[in-house]
Amino acid sequence: MKGIEQQTYYEILEVKPGASAKEIQKAYEHAKETFHEDSLAVYSLFTEQEINEIQVAIEEAYRVLMDEALRKSYDQSHFQTPGGPRWEKLPEIRVISREKKIPPSSLAVPMSTGEVVYRGRTLKQIRERMGIDLEIVSEDTKISAKTLESIEEEDLGRLPPLVYLKGFLKGYAQCLGLDPQKVVEGYLSFLDEHKQKATS
Repeated sequence: MKGIEQQTYYEILEVKPGASAKEIQKAYEHAKETFHEDSLAVYSLFTEQEINEIQVAIEEAYRVLMDEALRKSYDQSHFQTPGGPRWEKLPEIRVISREKKIPPSSLAVPMSTGEVVYRGRTLKQIRERMGIDLEIVSEDTKISAKTLESIEEEDLGRLPPLVYLKGFLKGYAQCLGLDPQKVVEGYLSFLDEHKQKATS
């Protein structure tokens, strides 16, 4: 098994070079969960330093593959020679990705090793980073664009009743390739926190 420093970004996230943004997002979520700091199984296989290195590599792989320009540059460097990929170019590509500073607003999720909190604005950032228009989500889920906007903008006064909201969140999550249960739990947790602040 190759060390993390020898693996390509595609190998790190376990996706094919032609993977879609949705597939990359889903693989990233899985990798984050697998190598979460609370995972006992992982800590029995790797040292703390190795896990930290893997977590950093996961974030870098995700950032590059979800940025169209960086991914194009990365692919050209790895697939431009006969005989297959040039894995040895990986360190150079990582330097390039660090030099090109990406605005925080373009990041789909917070670049931390903790759990992603799925609130409306987080979902919007993920969708925009994947390059998916709200109208496409509306067509795919059969949820009105206005309702989706209310969910993304966290407009509590315009949100549908809870029983419908859960279903809409599940459909939204599936459309983006996210874990429906985590999206619903995260959004409802955000609503609970907001209600507690409002009553305190």
